[in-house]
Amino acid sequence: MRNHHGFISAVLGIFNPNLKLCTTLPQKIKNEPYIPSDDDVRRILDYIKDTEYEIPIILACYGLRRSEICALTLDDVDGDVVSINKAKVLGDANEWKLKTTKTTASTRDVIIPLEIADKIRDQGYIFKGHPGKITEFLHRAQDHLGIPQFSLHKLRHYFASKMSALGVPEADIMRAGGWETDYVMKGVYRHAMEDKNKAAQRDAARKLGNTLFS
Repeated sequence: MRNHHGFISAVLGIFNPNLKLCTTLPQKIKNEPYIPSDDDVRRILDYIKDTEYEIPIILACYGLRRSEICALTLDDVDGDVVSINKAKVLGDANEWKLKTTKTTASTRDVIIPLEIADKIRDQGYIFKGHPGKITEFLHRAQDHLGIPQFSLHKLRHYFASKMSALGVPEADIMRAGGWETDYVMKGVYRHAMEDKNKAAQRDAARKLGNTLFS
């Protein structure tokens, strides 16, 4: 409704710049992004081990978008550093093509565990199939394990949330995930920050209780 109102008011404003709307809109509904649990992610990674989908899904856990994962080549992996400099997207002619990353901030270097990087080199590639097959396999794994279905992109949310919970500075999370602004990123890991705040509040309440009642 807010989007419709914004569109209509903008159109009306073109023809009547002095028009003033005083519309009372309903309160915004707070959107809570779904974040997979540690247990869900570990079970999925155990299930997909040594399949062609293991590397792409692991890379998603390190904040990479599907388009970035599918565009990677062995030349982009140097030691434990993965260079993100292109994306594989669906073009107007319904064909997959390589283009630049989503934003300038998306062009970045991501550090992954050396054993994962070595596994990529031993395998000889990152992923060769249709990008949609990764999501299809992920959903099959979730169904098999009795885990609620979530998209590959939610693992990117998981990455931001875990980095925040581990105390990684916001600037470093933004850089690793390729976020241009902190607006979306903060919305994703807000619940992790709330958990931290609650823990701090409980600790403070306990200390106050010790002072008052001991």
